[in-house]
Amino acid sequence: MLSHDTENRLKSLLVAVGDGERTLEHLRQRLCSIGDFAPHSAFQRVDRDANNRINSFELLGYLKDHHNHTALESETQQLVRFFDSDNDGSLSFQE
Repeated sequence: MLSHDTENRLKSLLVAVGDGERTLEHLRQRLCSIGDFAPHSAFQRVDRDANNRINSFELLGYLKDHHNHTALESETQQLVRFFDSDNDGSLSFQE
């Protein structure tokens, strides 16, 4: 049995996850509505060393070059780890 405080914290977490998923889905739909969007071209813009892999440093550099100066290296590392299905520390286009 969960305490009242634990239930409230769990509820807040689940609401935050749901809100994040809703926002992400909205952004996915917006991206899909752009007729000339080319995912592979976007991937290549981030892949600075043209090795067909994106690491957290390339991602951070791309974000900073596009005026996102609040992103942290730890955040880009976490993002890469989340999508890195083969655990090699970088993202392929398929990932």
